[in-house]
Amino acid sequence: MGGNAVDASVATSLTLSISIPHLGGLGGDFFALIKDPQGRITFVNGSGYAPSAMTIEFIKSAGLNEVPLEGPLSIVVPGMIDGLRVMWERLGSLEWGKIVDLVISSLRGGFPVSPSFATALNNLRDVLIKDEGSRKTYYGNVNYYTPGQLVRFDGMIKALELIRDDPRQFYEGDIAIKISEYVRSTGGVLSYEDMRNYRAEIGDPIKLCLGDATVYEMPPNTQGVTTLQLLKLLEEEDVVKPNSIDRLRTYVNLFKTVYKIRDSYVGDPRYMSVDVDKLLSADLLRGGALEQLRGHGGDGDTTYFAVIDGEGTIVSGIQSLFYPFGSKITEPTYGITLNSRASSFNLIPNHPNSLAPLKKPLHTLSAMIVVTKDREMALGLSGGHFRPQLHAEIFQNIFKYRMNPQEAIEYPRFVWYPGTNLIELEEGFEEGFVEGYVFQRVKYPARLGVAAIAEIKEGIKAGYVDVRGDGLALGLL
Repeated sequence: MGGNAVDASVATSLTLSISIPHLGGLGGDFFALIKDPQGRITFVNGSGYAPSAMTIEFIKSAGLNEVPLEGPLSIVVPGMIDGLRVMWERLGSLEWGKIVDLVISSLRGGFPVSPSFATALNNLRDVLIKDEGSRKTYYGNVNYYTPGQLVRFDGMIKALELIRDDPRQFYEGDIAIKISEYVRSTGGVLSYEDMRNYRAEIGDPIKLCLGDATVYEMPPNTQGVTTLQLLKLLEEEDVVKPNSIDRLRTYVNLFKTVYKIRDSYVGDPRYMSVDVDKLLSADLLRGGALEQLRGHGGDGDTTYFAVIDGEGTIVSGIQSLFYPFGSKITEPTYGITLNSRASSFNLIPNHPNSLAPLKKPLHTLSAMIVVTKDREMALGLSGGHFRPQLHAEIFQNIFKYRMNPQEAIEYPRFVWYPGTNLIELEEGFEEGFVEGYVFQRVKYPARLGVAAIAEIKEGIKAGYVDVRGDGLALGLL
């Protein structure tokens, strides 16, 4: 077929949206960094905004003191398909219809259920069957799933057939009509006009120079700036044993600093009073004595992929519904499960991440591209609010502790739960404690993020995936 890494990324994203729809389905969001053969880095923001009727007053009038974690009021406009469209229009090479046709032909007859998808379907059955669309889509003929079992989602294939002819059909055609009507029938406020007026954005990444490495991340409304803040603070890190309590203590204290900054200043950039340069300034990072506004637990669920082509184009892409099955609301005609990203908003007036109509929430999704004199690397992972912590740990494993990418991915991890004193760490760390914190030691490998890396080093392309998940590294000739 030919094509480039962007074409392959569109096909990969759409395939994943059908084969693991609980993580990165058609009703979610999409972000990407793309490095072209000339070295230019492009940022794609396919995240959705709040419905035009969603206000703080509306939520409070419903007797709520926060946006629900799931249900019809947790849904923002799904941005993924338009994110793929703008990426393809800018940098793709094949016809859009040919790419989507390839996905349809590979999935129309069904596919085997992955272990993580089977587990999610079984564990969340009692919740999902409360929604008519979810019940019809996932449990119409099946009550219990086993890994490897063949499944087929005809409604999702119908959606792809409409998208094949024109990706804007998702926002302006029958899909948009059906989504908005169903959401409103369940008590939500998403309208057809909200769908029709949505456009993904394309722009520049943010970056940080560390020695001979330039680290590119995704700007707000993502938490990519939090990753860069951590790496800046860790630039002078003393090299100790990578599994030492001293390392853990250093990192956790820095985690606390940058998450306070994130929760005070980061959101939709149109509403931020502090720009990225200021957020990366030494004065702000040293200050740190800021009020933490909202604690977050749980690691979310995400689909990350990285693609490299023969010309040297690199795509670092990530998509998600937020938590497994997002809002737990599924439009029944097309089987599209919708995100729960509105739950990321707070209800604090004039805050950069407060709920407002057509505003984008602070987003946990982000991904990296790292460029040095002899290597170009895409790095990303599932991880929700933990993502900046895990990005920093893996980056430091490679560039500070000199591990190869596979070692860096597989090395034991730890995370701090923002807003708490809980540290969760995998087996392999020294015995000890950090004053003021509680340790929860878990068996290795735990689900503390699932990472992947693709890189070109000294002209050689390689991919690396995580033992913690269902990932796969493929080389195609």
